[in-house]
Amino acid sequence: MFKRTRILTAVGAAAAAVALAAPSAIAAPTSWTITPTGAFKGSSGLTVLTDNNGNKIQCASSAAAGSAPTSPVAGSPAKLANITSISFNSPCTGPFSSTWNVTTNVTPPWEIWGLNYTAGAGTNSTGQVTGEIRAIKATVSGTSVLGPCTFNVTGKVAAKYNNPTVGGSNGTLSTAGGGLTLTISNKVGGGCGIVGATASFAGLYTIVSTATNKSPVIVGN
Repeated sequence: MFKRTRILTAVGAAAAAVALAAPSAIAAPTSWTITPTGAFKGSSGLTVLTDNNGNKIQCASSAAAGSAPTSPVAGSPAKLANITSISFNSPCTGPFSSTWNVTTNVTPPWEIWGLNYTAGAGTNSTGQVTGEIRAIKATVSGTSVLGPCTFNVTGKVAAKYNNPTVGGSNGTLSTAGGGLTLTISNKVGGGCGIVGATASFAGLYTIVSTATNKSPVIVGN
């Protein structure tokens, strides 16, 4: 009996040690600081739009620009930035050797929202913002052996911003997973017969301030 008690006590102590050593829990901040604020630019390699039928449209690169407001920014969630321009290298490639062009609409701008912040997390272990890119609007048009097709993509996607290393230019905004899907609508043309009703978007953008060429640091409090 005493032996069993000692074993249970040891197990409990070990569990407590693991809990104390674990990274800080995700928190919903009520205030955010962004350093530096102002204009930023983003660049990505391969981006992939995948519909719910498994069709993929892949663009070799993408470029974006926008601005972050003067901080601190209050709210939970909070709008941390606007995306005022975004482009995708054309032509992009799709199923059945098809080629596609992606035209974006940023009037009004796309929006980057912060939902949660985890200190010490992310690619560089310097903090990670979990959020969403909202107000996405784009038109995708192309042609394949099945004929021409044009459709609209709207909605929001889950996103994570990984703070840079100290003084670094390697802060990244990633979009993948998160349980959110974009809506595909207004499909026109015979080539749209295989296009699904929803889509996910995956991309990894390196973000830097246009003034300092350093990546912003975002902290939620």
